[in-house]
Amino acid sequence: MRFRIEGTQTKTKKIVVTETIRGEIEITKKEVQRITDCPNIEDGDSTAWYGYVAEALEGGATYKLHVAEAVVLERDVETDEHRLFEEGVDVEWG
Repeated sequence: MRFRIEGTQTKTKKIVVTETIRGEIEITKKEVQRITDCPNIEDGDSTAWYGYVAEALEGGATYKLHVAEAVVLERDVETDEHRLFEEGVDVEWG
């Protein structure tokens, strides 16, 4: 069946880029604490920060990637498109 339509359509495109990265990052203690709510000092054990940094990164923390020392090993792009016609679409037989 064919129909003649007139209306406004909104398209939402979501692009997901997955990168596998190996290298060095720079992240502030303040940013790690913001995401993880970890204490300022952890019994003098500096290795406790490794777990907190990993948790912060998994929680979406902001960091700087040292590009000269890091390599993107893999990139996978996934696109999801959603179309939605707004109210007020006129439809007629074609």
